[in-house]
Amino acid sequence: MKSITPLVQMAPDILGGMPVFKDTLVPVKRMFDYLLAGRPMADFLHDYPAVSRDVAVAVLENDATIFYEAISKAMDSAAMPSSRPK
Repeated sequence: MKSITPLVQMAPDILGGMPVFKDTLVPVKRMFDYLLAGRPMADFLHDYPAVSRDVAVAVLENDATIFYEAISKAMDSAAMPSSRPK
């Protein structure tokens, strides 16, 4: 699996291929979870200091945001076996 942005890393040996901020173990989804919950970017950056403000903003401005919803739905579905089709 290859990332569409150099700021996001996707490798099978890093969190099972989940998109993470490059050179960190911080899932990109985590940032979106914060923002979608109405929390400010400052909270995310405080809780995940491995991610710089510049990188977080660049990811938000990048095409990476386009695939967020599909990734989020797939991850939520995988995390909740009862939501899988039978």
